[in-house]
Amino acid sequence: MTEINGTGPYEVTKTTKHTFTLALDSRSFGEYTKQGVVENKKMPKPVQFHPWSTSFKNPAGSSQFGMLETPDLAKFGRSDQLHAALFGITAFVKANGRYPEDTEADTKQCLELAQNLMKTLQGENEANLNLEIEADVFSKAVKYAGCSISPMAAFFGGIIAQEIVKKTGKYSPLKQWLHFDIYETLPREEGINRAPLGCRYDDQIKIYGQDLQEKLKKVNLFMVGAGALGCELIKAFALMGIGCSQEGLVSVTDNDNIEVSNLNRQFLFRQANVGHSKSECAT
Repeated sequence: MTEINGTGPYEVTKTTKHTFTLALDSRSFGEYTKQGVVENKKMPKPVQFHPWSTSFKNPAGSSQFGMLETPDLAKFGRSDQLHAALFGITAFVKANGRYPEDTEADTKQCLELAQNLMKTLQGENEANLNLEIEADVFSKAVKYAGCSISPMAAFFGGIIAQEIVKKTGKYSPLKQWLHFDIYETLPREEGINRAPLGCRYDDQIKIYGQDLQEKLKKVNLFMVGAGALGCELIKAFALMGIGCSQEGLVSVTDNDNIEVSNLNRQFLFRQANVGHSKSECAT
C-alpha cells in the first residue's frame, strides 16, 4: 500500500495482538500486500488554561477532570476546603490591606467573606465551588496565611521547577490548581506559646511555637556531602535556625573540591571558591 508512504502521521484507533487500525480512509489505495515499516510518533497535545479571573472563581471547572487535584488521597476533599479558605483570605487582604492574624475576629471575618463569595458565585454558575466549610481546616489556613517557612517554600519551589521543565512538552502540566497542606506537623498539645520574638524565625514560631524553635537552635548534626543537595540543606538549616546557637552545631564533611561545573547548581559557591574544599566554603 505505497500510497500511504510519506503521509501522516495517523492516529492509531484500535490494536489487537497482531494488527492495528489507523484513522485513515484507504479505499482509494491499492491493496496491502505485505510487511512495511511503521514509526511510532508522539504528537504534541495542546493544553489550554483559563485566566486567573476565571479559574480562581471556578477552580474545578478549570481542572482536567472537573474536580480539584488531590495530592494526598488521605485528605480527599481537602483541596476544596483550602480553596474556600483562599476565597476568604484573598477577600480579607483586599479589604484590610494585610494578612489575617491568629485572632477570632480575623477568622470570623474571613469565614463570612468566603461564604458570601461562594454564595455570589453559585448564583452565577452552578459549577462554582459550593461546600460546607470545615472550621478546623479553614481556621488553620487563616491563622498561618501570613507566614512563610523555608520547608514549604522549598517544596513549592520544586513544584514550580518541575512545571518549567514541562514547558519542553515532555510531561503534562498541572491543570490548574495544586492545594497542599502539612497540618499533620502542627503541635497537638495545648498552650503552645506562639508569641513572635522579633527575629528571623518569627513565622516559624507563629506556627510551631517558641519551645520547638529553642530545640532547633540546640540541634547538633553531622552531614556528609556539600554538593547540590548539601548546599540546599545547609541553607534550609540556617533559615530554620537549626544549630544556630552556642549550644547547637551543624558539621559538614565532603572530600571534594569545588569545580567550575559545580557553580550552576551549588549556589553557596562562587568563582573565587574554585579549587577550595566544599565543606569549608559551605560552612
